[in-house]
Amino acid sequence: MASGGGGTESGEPEFQIAPMIDVLLVLLIFFMSITTAEILKIDKKITLPVSPNATKRDPTMNRHEVAINVRWDAEQGKAFLKVDDRDYPNITDLIPVLKKKSEEDHLARAVIRGDRALPAIEIQKIMTLVGEGGISDISFAATNRAAANK
Repeated sequence: MASGGGGTESGEPEFQIAPMIDVLLVLLIFFMSITTAEILKIDKKITLPVSPNATKRDPTMNRHEVAINVRWDAEQGKAFLKVDDRDYPNITDLIPVLKKKSEEDHLARAVIRGDRALPAIEIQKIMTLVGEGGISDISFAATNRAAANK
């Protein structure tokens, strides 16, 4: 006799694995997409400066942040700008992107991830650029000594 609803003849329900696999796959895709978005914000070629007073960033601000990666090439004597996995050879091309972000999000924050060897004048240029883009909240990425030694 066929029974509907997955029960056995004794009346105890059977264990259904298919719905659990569906939920597992949805969660896996969700976490993969979040991780990919966070990885795109970071340029692995940058060596952050060391600051013994560096603190962890506020995770509630993640969605409001624009990570501006500034890598210094000593051989060329030039800074290279990268935001969201896109290079900006002409740094002024970033101004419209920042303006759009500041108009869409009043809590927008620019996080400057400057290379350790980056000259201060280049940081000043990026700060001016961020200001022209309409973002007044600027943070700098650094690592503490414990993280730098690992």
